[in-house]
Amino acid sequence: MNQFFQMLKKDHEEVKGILGLLKDAKESESKKREELFRKLREELVPHMKAEEITFYPPLLAKKEARDDAMEGMEEHHVSEMVLKELEKMSKGEEQWGAKMSVLKELVEHHIKEEESKIFKSAEKALGHDDIQNIMKQFEQEKQKIKKTLK
Repeated sequence: MNQFFQMLKKDHEEVKGILGLLKDAKESESKKREELFRKLREELVPHMKAEEITFYPPLLAKKEARDDAMEGMEEHHVSEMVLKELEKMSKGEEQWGAKMSVLKELVEHHIKEEESKIFKSAEKALGHDDIQNIMKQFEQEKQKIKKTLK
């Protein structure tokens, strides 16, 4: 598997790990939820934004990858909306846990589709050099976005 996709998978594993810890955190552990949620945002938001800036646009330009890329972008959008709602809520609220479960399902579904369909579409639609360039740009964007979140 391409180095870029391995890097994305590593990010995905990190995010899934945090989501699992968040799902297990009880209402009474709002401090723990707060900390884990901050960590989730620091990992998830730069990853999604960097993909939207560097990875998805070249796929949208390729007929054979366009549909998968459009769906991926929409999944990012829905995840972001739920993330913003969670951010505004008290981490001790009963509803917060339910909404977090929904975010976890959304993100895990997106990761599964991205790794099984979108990576394959990208490998077919883009050349090795294109993917290498996207990887460099992705890393730069991700780091830039991470700095704005701190």
